[in-house]
Amino acid sequence: MLGRLKMDVDECIASYNDLIRVVFGEKSRMHQSKFNLRGQTQARFDSNMLESAVEKTIRDRGLSPTDKMLEDDTPSCKVFVCAISKSSTTTYRLRSYHTYKTSINATICQAARATSAATTFFDPVSIEDMEFVDGALGANNPVEQVEEEATELWCPETGNIKPLVKCFISIGTGNMGTYDINDRLDKFMTTLAKMTTDAERIAESSMRRWRQHYDQSRYFRFNVEHGLKPVGMKEYRKKGEIQAATYRYLDSQVQSMLLRKCVENLVLKQKSAGPHLERLISSQPQRLQPDLISRQSSPEGYADEPLYRSSHADIPSMPCFSVPMKVSPTFIPRDEYTNKLYASFSRDCHQRAALVGLAGTGKTQIALHFADNVHQQYPNYPVFWISAAGLQESCNRIARELNLFKIYEHEYSRPDPRVLLCRYLEAERVGRWDLIIDDVDDYDPLPTLPRSSQGRILFITRSMKVATAAVGNQVGQVIKVEGLNSETSLSLFQNLLFNKDLSLDANKTGELLAELENLPLAISHAARYLNDNPQLTVDQLLKSLKSGDSDALSFIAKEYSESAGEATKVISISGSFSRSFRALRKQHQEAWAILEFVSRIDSRSIPRSLLNVEGKSGLEASIGILCSSFVLRTNPGGQSYDIPTVIYLSTRVWQQQNNSSRQLTKLATKRLNKLTPDDKPSDRLLWEKYRTHVTRVLQDCKHLKMDFDERFELAAKAGLWLVRQRDLEGAATLLEQAFSRFHKSEPKSSRRLRVQINLAETYSEIGQAPKAIKLAGKAIKVYEKNFSKDDAALVAVSCALSKGYRFNKEPEKGISCLEALSRISGKRSPKSKFALTTELGKCWVYKENFEKAIEALRVAVSVAKDKLPPDDTSLLIAKNHLANAYLQNELVKESIPIFEEVLPIEQKVFGKSHKETLYVRARLAEAYSKAGETEKAVRQWEELVVLQRENLGKIHERTMFSENSLARAYYEGDDKNKALRLLESMVCVRRECSDETDAQRKWAEEFWERCIQDWKWTWTRR
Repeated sequence: MLGRLKMDVDECIASYNDLIRVVFGEKSRMHQSKFNLRGQTQARFDSNMLESAVEKTIRDRGLSPTDKMLEDDTPSCKVFVCAISKSSTTTYRLRSYHTYKTSINATICQAARATSAATTFFDPVSIEDMEFVDGALGANNPVEQVEEEATELWCPETGNIKPLVKCFISIGTGNMGTYDINDRLDKFMTTLAKMTTDAERIAESSMRRWRQHYDQSRYFRFNVEHGLKPVGMKEYRKKGEIQAATYRYLDSQVQSMLLRKCVENLVLKQKSAGPHLERLISSQPQRLQPDLISRQSSPEGYADEPLYRSSHADIPSMPCFSVPMKVSPTFIPRDEYTNKLYASFSRDCHQRAALVGLAGTGKTQIALHFADNVHQQYPNYPVFWISAAGLQESCNRIARELNLFKIYEHEYSRPDPRVLLCRYLEAERVGRWDLIIDDVDDYDPLPTLPRSSQGRILFITRSMKVATAAVGNQVGQVIKVEGLNSETSLSLFQNLLFNKDLSLDANKTGELLAELENLPLAISHAARYLNDNPQLTVDQLLKSLKSGDSDALSFIAKEYSESAGEATKVISISGSFSRSFRALRKQHQEAWAILEFVSRIDSRSIPRSLLNVEGKSGLEASIGILCSSFVLRTNPGGQSYDIPTVIYLSTRVWQQQNNSSRQLTKLATKRLNKLTPDDKPSDRLLWEKYRTHVTRVLQDCKHLKMDFDERFELAAKAGLWLVRQRDLEGAATLLEQAFSRFHKSEPKSSRRLRVQINLAETYSEIGQAPKAIKLAGKAIKVYEKNFSKDDAALVAVSCALSKGYRFNKEPEKGISCLEALSRISGKRSPKSKFALTTELGKCWVYKENFEKAIEALRVAVSVAKDKLPPDDTSLLIAKNHLANAYLQNELVKESIPIFEEVLPIEQKVFGKSHKETLYVRARLAEAYSKAGETEKAVRQWEELVVLQRENLGKIHERTMFSENSLARAYYEGDDKNKALRLLESMVCVRRECSDETDAQRKWAEEFWERCIQDWKWTWTRR
């Protein structure tokens, strides 16, 4: 089909599928048994139907079934098939071409029938009064027949075929084990089984004879190893199984590599081999013989290029491998990229490809590994390595190795090694070559690169824009190199660690490696850093990297020696990015300014609105450059960006080394102070965009001891927002910083008074009530001196003082103060009235006068209606206190709707794990329990226990209280099994973490014992 009928592969498959359906269909079957009653073999399928199907296939190709197998002209593809003489068991070759050997004058149809006449399947075929059967009986694996035939064609005088063969491919039909295993008692089947075994034995024998070609990737054997044993010759319906087994075989790592090498060999073929090839070669002038001999034994063979290389005087003795570095001993082969490189250079023309990716991804090591592979497979193909960063030096080195200065000394008075190398490589007689250019940070400055029909250039760069330009916008030739996959990363990390126990927590270790972008260099340095600092754990290093603290900077800047050819180089993670930073600063100043700016804020979710630093033009182009260089990553939606941790920290190290940290921090702080809104509920989402970035710059300001107005203005804004978000510890720290500045610089400003009031209220809630009372008292004096006519200020300072008394367990003092204030006549704003009545209601709650508390808090909620948004923090807190007052006053049904309304809002505003949200959920569960709605109570307790264990810990007082409540709810709801399982877990934890006198432990043990006794009693009754 392939050779004589000149079908392509797809046509062959389609035609063969049609043929076997006819030949092996039920209508074609003649006998069920392989033997007749006399014990003789018999055809089980209709040979006439086979002949008809073959004739149809021939006619479909525009030929006649009576056309001869032998072609009149020299065929473009020579083909022969084997058939066995039934009388002499001699193997005959039915050819499509002329030879000096005797040939059987068969038609195409007869040849096809003869080589298909498998015994017990079809009748023998008569050709020229001779009967023939399937050639498999004597040449089941025809590899020896092919070898003999090629020898007769190409070197009949010497019979030395091996030096002339460029590529030898043997394709098997699958490792079938034995045919028809159920018939193995039959002697004929035993013989047939031995013949099948012979096919593999012959393949092994052939491979031994051609082992040099095999080692040089010039001999290939493809044969499906598994999955075809149960598929017999006649079982055409199982072609799906055949296809699946074949795909599995070809997709395996080993076979895919061999297949790629086979394709690489075949695509280099330029000329067909005529008869008497050996005589043609030997007729060349004697002076060419040394080169020819080396060429014959090389992987590319005679057919890759012209049969000889010119000995022109200007072609020097070429070094085959001019690469000044070696692959690192710790390098892990990354076949996915090597395969892509081979695929990129698979065509027989001038080609370019590019490896692009973040510094430290292993691009250079991948290229070195590829260069080594090329040199090992094709030792006569020269490979050159130059560095774009040291272009003159690299070209000078190669020019000296090639003696180019001497060769071209009469043509150039002042020869430039770059020009000499380019001219040399463009000479066609040089043959095929590979040029690898490392450190390509900018494509434009590179001189004109050599172009040759047999030249291949590989660029290594950190910029997608440069990579695309280098390959002439053929994006298919750009190979993006990522970090290692998680499994390989973990393996590398563990192999480099002294203390393997450090990596036992797979989740934390995986998180650390992901934070390092799975970069081989960063992983290696992390392992060595932990080896040098045995007191550290993976979790500690991870937390340090996420916080970006001084320890993280020390790690990123830590230098370690790395193998680089014969010598070693000392490099840090931050140092690996320094070349990129220098190039960016030199070529794209606006992009560099943005990178420096974002390194002073948080590395995640950087809003686009922050990047328009000082109104710089070309923002879009600058962001594009940073994303092209993998420095910024665009988040979904395109309105925010992330910067990889290793880049972020490396940039901060760069700034530290260049003494620019303070200047850039001040710039970032001013920008954020300008954009961060005041604490209005309507601006909460805008604040959330900037919150982490504000926190970062304020930490840096404190660390760098920077003292300027915008820092404290931003601290005041952030502190007030954190009060709203109930992050009271964080709020206190920032408000203290702001107040320390304002009480001196702005003694009469309303901003100073507001910060002072909020700081006093925050002190109250974080357990510093005396400090709060003192600060609120001073605030009253400031009010009396500067704001005596401002009713809102009077209410605010009074509420702050009352709150201090309330948390100091003196609610009556707060009540006295606030009731006196409420009796003052005059117009009062709804906001002030809300604040006054809310604080008064809270004081009554602390005084345990729930009726008065309900009265005041209902007024407060009523006043706030339509004045404050539903998610206002102060309104949510007022509602919580009102619901709690109802609950404490046994008005359970009134409390439940309020808790149910507040809970989802707080989950949205604060988050499910915030202490305020957890408090509301606990109170709602308690209310459900008191109202007899046990199922609803259980659902709330169950979710609460999970959240508290995750966020507070298993032995936190609130967690244990919730566990107690859940166990009791299970018990009271007649779910004794769940109660017992929960109590058993609680007892185990509390026994491990507390002594016998601990109240929570004792309660769990006693209740557990009670449940056990009840459970035993219940089962005894049953």
